[in-house]
Amino acid sequence: MKIKFQSLLCVKAWSMTGVFLLMSCTAFASMNENVFQTITLENAIKRTMANEPLLYEFSVKQQILKSDAKTAALKPAYSLGVEVENVLGTGEVSGIKEAEVTLTLSSVIELGYKLHARGQVIDAKRNQLAIQRQIVSLDLLAEVTRRYIDVLATQETLSAMQQAEQLANYAYQAVVKRVEAGASPLLEEKRAQASLAEARLNVVTVQQQLQSNIKSLSIMWGDTNPVFTGVYGQLYTLPTPTGSNEFNYLIGALSKSPHIAQFAQQSRVQDAQIRLTQASNSPDITWTAGVRRMNGIDELAFVAGASVPLFTNTRNLGEYEAQKARLDQIELQKQASERELYHRVNQAIDARNRALLEVNTLQNDVIPPLKEALGLVEAAYSDGRFSYLEWVTTRKELLSAQLALIQAAKIAHQRNADIEALTGIAMTKSTDDVVSNTNFIEQ
Repeated sequence: MKIKFQSLLCVKAWSMTGVFLLMSCTAFASMNENVFQTITLENAIKRTMANEPLLYEFSVKQQILKSDAKTAALKPAYSLGVEVENVLGTGEVSGIKEAEVTLTLSSVIELGYKLHARGQVIDAKRNQLAIQRQIVSLDLLAEVTRRYIDVLATQETLSAMQQAEQLANYAYQAVVKRVEAGASPLLEEKRAQASLAEARLNVVTVQQQLQSNIKSLSIMWGDTNPVFTGVYGQLYTLPTPTGSNEFNYLIGALSKSPHIAQFAQQSRVQDAQIRLTQASNSPDITWTAGVRRMNGIDELAFVAGASVPLFTNTRNLGEYEAQKARLDQIELQKQASERELYHRVNQAIDARNRALLEVNTLQNDVIPPLKEALGLVEAAYSDGRFSYLEWVTTRKELLSAQLALIQAAKIAHQRNADIEALTGIAMTKSTDDVVSNTNFIEQ
């Protein structure tokens, strides 16, 4: 069953961080998915959108509104009544000889366009439901992207840990040779042995974390036993800020965000409720018409009547004031939500930009000299000019920098996904070489 969306806002607004992750590699990953048992972000999102109960719930809500619309469109019902008078009395009206039997048909004439007002309430609720569905879709896309990035970052961490294990093993072998040659004390061999054991433990620990993250990702589409063993993407193909005025641009465009638009729809629903309350001020006319049979004179006669309630304006005053107060409440909630949204967007932009700065610094100014230093220390250790301590310290510094790089890249992607989920605004431009996530929601 396909998920259908009445509005294309969510589709048009969502480009997502996955554009970066899939750049220049999506086609290759698709060709080799079965070989390497990996999935792409596109595939993960499609599976999630096709199997998310929250989205199917909107189909149920639409059916509920459809049923409510049928009820709202009903006109007042007709009533058939029978009235018997002058029966089972005393004297001349004893028995049924003087009985009068009246057969009537009655109904209500609605005034004040109440039928139209009820229909407007249902229409406003339909539009509100469409906005709510967009919000859920944006949140789902952001969450599956965050979990996908968790897996991708853990894969990079595992690769770094495996390289660290290889270096630790190489160092251990080098230390053993020096100890056997009498050039280094046995203490260094034991320290190298412990360092190798720690490196192997780190690999096993990260492997377990990777399996956990993969399962967390597959749970998004209801699969608790995933068959894939990894994801495909480029962690270091990072989002680029749109400019120095990015925050101001987002603030100006946030009025179109579903998170803000939902309050506009709530206001429309409340306006429709107020109009319905105002329509109720118009009194309805209850009419009755029928025929009466009088046994005493053996004749028939037509009867008719009408009634109108009095002082309906006063009776509905409390309800009208309550509905107006609810409308004011929605406006205050909107203002509070805007401020909270501005804060969260500002925090996400700041965290992403700091992460991008950290990635740039680590890639260009920290890791390259550490790699050179590791080579120099290794050569110096082999010549006996440096101790094992300098070697292992440099290795740990390099590993620490590599892990910090992975974490910073992960944060940059995830905070960018948060920005798009909060604003509903695509933060990147797609090209012919990029798979855009705007196609992930089925039309």
